[in-house]
Amino acid sequence: MRYATTALIIFILAGCSPYASYPPVENTAAVTDPTFEPVPTVIATALEWARVRESGSTADDALIFTLPAGSAERAYEKIEDRIPGAARATPGTPAIDIKSIRVRGFDATVDVTIPREGRNPMLYTLTLKSMPFEQWKVIGERRWRFTQKALERSGAWTSEQGESDMADANGE
Repeated sequence: MRYATTALIIFILAGCSPYASYPPVENTAAVTDPTFEPVPTVIATALEWARVRESGSTADDALIFTLPAGSAERAYEKIEDRIPGAARATPGTPAIDIKSIRVRGFDATVDVTIPREGRNPMLYTLTLKSMPFEQWKVIGERRWRFTQKALERSGAWTSEQGESDMADANGE
């Protein structure tokens, strides 16, 4: 009986850890929604990291951002509430662009492109970590040698998708 109780407790605790990918990966189930914790906290942490990382208008102006394709209006509102002065981008506006988020318990990775003045946006993959009762923090970064434009040429991400998603999020 003692082993059954221990196994049940471990199962319950493991079942409560968030597991999510946005945009959703085909044939996988997510326990959470992009508006459920810890996803908004992970996104806000990544956006703040990206803002500090770059200089010029990206760091000095209001934080302008986009979320992954298909993100709901509520997801944008949650991020805007967390970061004072943050606003969703309009089509054609340089913005910090969250491409995808993967949360696995207390570990997360975020793909983000950061606009740079006079140069192509730079793509990063951020590794974030948290522990129970601790804040999420960026513990690693990987800057990719290819840019967002190279990805668009390859068909991995298209600018048309991004612009239509921004228009949908803005209610246009």
